Amino acid sequence: MRLLEEVNVLRYYKPFIEAGGGVRQVKKALEWSEWYAVKWWDEVFNELGLSAIRQSVFARALFISLRLRGYIKEDGHIKKRPEKPEYPTNSYAIEFVELHESFDRVGAVNVASNKADENTLAILYSTMLSQGWYKILRQTFLRLMEIEKYQTIFEPIVKEGQVAMAVLEMHKPRLYIGFDYRRDNIELAASALNVKPNECGGEVCLFLAPTACDAVKIAIRHVPNGVDSVLMFHTLYWLLDPVKELFCIKSIFSHGGKLLIGQQVVESTPGLVAIVAAMGAKHVFSWKGVEQILNAAGYALERRFLRYMPYYIAVWSPKRR
Repeated sequence: MRLLEEVNVLRYYKPFIEAGGGVRQVKKALEWSEWYAVKWWDEVFNELGLSAIRQSVFARALFISLRLRGYIKEDGHIKKRPEKPEYPTNSYAIEFVELHESFDRVGAVNVASNKADENTLAILYSTMLSQGWYKILRQTFLRLMEIEKYQTIFEPIVKEGQVAMAVLEMHKPRLYIGFDYRRDNIELAASALNVKPNECGGEVCLFLAPTACDAVKIAIRHVPNGVDSVLMFHTLYWLLDPVKELFCIKSIFSHGGKLLIGQQVVESTPGLVAIVAAMGAKHVFSWKGVEQILNAAGYALERRFLRYMPYYIAVWSPKRR
């Protein structure tokens, strides 16, 4: 299974690997993600104990991902420690490691006990979204999804608008419509895309809504025939109730519409998964968990590209009765 996954990564994510300086440089960066994850769990466990996983999505992400890799025991104690990796030399790989270094300065215990400064975490998240390695990660995903084929796109949780901007750099869909439950995200995305929030008079429409179910009710007024794609790039763990909201999203698809999903999972880079969990994610998933949620919400798998390296990538479609 792991060999097949590695072959598929080289097949589908070659542009990302090349930009990261090749396989060796990328592996160095990923080794740092594991090293920091073990360091953070050690700090959290020593200070807060195993109960931290019940109170913190960040701690839970660390625990599950490191258990899968054999670094910690079921009782939370360290089973083995990775050696400190060699520092990469590629600029994108360095950026990736520096993100972990910056997060480390916030303090894992502070994060797990909800004492970390929210503004600092927000700045770190914004920084990550604009870093070079993340841009290439995003662009490679969109190319793999053949985003140019889709003329009407709905994006749940637009964050700061980077995915929408990447799409618009590649082609000009007839309508790009998205929502977020955070007012500051909608304002930032609207500013970046040069549109007015909560208005729909052009090719890009962005709305503030508490859930995807509320957003679909707004969006359907502007796309009565539905959309031909729903784009979810590292989005699923932000939804308050994933099964319910994915079920609501089904009503906005046109006939033949596709759900394009890329999602970090616990089998992916453990440090990065934990960092994103600390930045406000509501859930942490395994790749099988992602598929169980999509099945439960009434979707059928059309094509799975990758299970977990560098993250889960697949195309799904709503089941028709």
